Amino acid sequence: MKNRSYIFTVLTALAVVVFALLLGFYLGKVKSRGEIAHLQDELGRMEAAQKDAAIVKRVSQQMEDIAYQQKAISDQQRDRAEEQSALATRNAERAEMESRAARAAELKANAAAETAEQERANAERQQEIALEQRDEATHAKNVADTLNRRTQARSLAVSSQVRREAGEEEVADLLAYGSWYFLKNNRGNQYYSDTFKSLTLATEGIARHKMRENGGVNAISALPGSGEQCVAVTNYGEVEWLTVTYGSDGRNISSRSLLFNSDFDFRDVVAESQRIYAISVNGPLCILDFKGNLTTVQMASDNYFKLIKVNDRLLIAGRHSLCWFSDGKISGRMELNRELSAIVEREGVICLFYADGSYAEMSTQGRIEQKTPLLSMPVTAAYYDSKSGCLLLGVKDGTVYPVNKYNRVIEILAAHKAKCASITMLDGIVISGGYDKSVFIWCMDNLLFESGLNFREEMELKENVTNRVMKSNEIPTEWLVPVDYNFDGWTLSVCGDADGKSVWVGTSAGNVMFMNTSADDMARQLHNKINRNLTQQEWIRYVGVSIPYMEFK
Repeated sequence: MKNRSYIFTVLTALAVVVFALLLGFYLGKVKSRGEIAHLQDELGRMEAAQKDAAIVKRVSQQMEDIAYQQKAISDQQRDRAEEQSALATRNAERAEMESRAARAAELKANAAAETAEQERANAERQQEIALEQRDEATHAKNVADTLNRRTQARSLAVSSQVRREAGEEEVADLLAYGSWYFLKNNRGNQYYSDTFKSLTLATEGIARHKMRENGGVNAISALPGSGEQCVAVTNYGEVEWLTVTYGSDGRNISSRSLLFNSDFDFRDVVAESQRIYAISVNGPLCILDFKGNLTTVQMASDNYFKLIKVNDRLLIAGRHSLCWFSDGKISGRMELNRELSAIVEREGVICLFYADGSYAEMSTQGRIEQKTPLLSMPVTAAYYDSKSGCLLLGVKDGTVYPVNKYNRVIEILAAHKAKCASITMLDGIVISGGYDKSVFIWCMDNLLFESGLNFREEMELKENVTNRVMKSNEIPTEWLVPVDYNFDGWTLSVCGDADGKSVWVGTSAGNVMFMNTSADDMARQLHNKINRNLTQQEWIRYVGVSIPYMEFK
């Protein structure tokens, strides 16, 4: 039993062992299979990892190769960079050396440039000095030549008059023209008395007429619109119609007597195209036509001396009264509390100058207003030129004062040595007559004003301007000395002709003269008259060798 139990026990134990072995084998086999599968998985992973590692190794190898290549390139670039750096350092050192050299060269060049600039400035200054000296020399020569020609012009004028007296008319004409030419083209005064007179003699001279009774020609009135005609009146009651004529014996004055009545003492006359108004000192007012038909208008007692045409009325001025005449009647008589010495119409205003030096203005309606005197002395003659706007005032000492539209005296014309009796103006030419038996002719456009302005500019200037400084290279205009004529008797009246270039002159001795007052117009006439030039021998004789020969024709 015990054996059986022992055997059973052994068999059980053996069965358990076998079972355990079988179970272990099975479990081991299952485990082995799991492990094998795991190992296979691991092997797969390892193989995959090996493959990846191989790939990574190859990539790493390639990257390493690339890195080595990059290193080699980097080393080469570094070596090259070092070489470049060394080269750059050498270039920098060379550039620095060159920069220092360039700087030194620049400094040297600047110094040379400054020296050159100084030398250039010195050269320019020397050139400027040379040019200034040349200009001064040229100016001095021009001045000398100008003065020489002006002096020669005066000599030619005198020679012209001498040759004319000797009967050498042709040479006298050439010398007269040459005198004017040298003055005109050298800023000279072509109204130099001898030059003007030589031109006058070369162009028909002065036409003269003697009034019938030798009465003083107190007034002359030019006929409007018909040149070279006038009406003259005297203190012997003469009224004559004068006309310039031309004949084989030259230029003359023909006369037609319109009235002669010694009861009249005419002091002024106004001629119109159809009738003539003449005022006697104590009246009456005489009205004539050109056939001599007379009408008289009685006047109140006064000392009458002036007639002024204002529009369609006639203003009659006495020493102590004023009145109007129109439509055959006297009207608007005004008594004055002071004695008049001169009267003139100026742009619709009647300017009243009193013997005591005071001044007033009257409107055409008769309203009189006292004004500040234009001059500090009594005015004895007055004339207004509407073309230039110039008011001319003559005084007792013979001085003539041109006054512009702002009542500013622009110049002092020291003319006569006695009372100025009459003034007129023709295109910038002032003609004055006085009790010194003289006639003076002034060309205002030739007048050298202290302001440096010309006559036309002075007429527009309200106040005086600072004296102009003359330029160093400017040749001054010759100072104007007027033409002076002396006639028999006092020069009582001067009147511009309708031709705008001639003047009528009346004297106390009964003489009436007609003369051209334009030097340029006479020179044009003379140029048309002459038919040859001076010969070389004549030029040397009269002009000399200092002025090159020239032709005038």
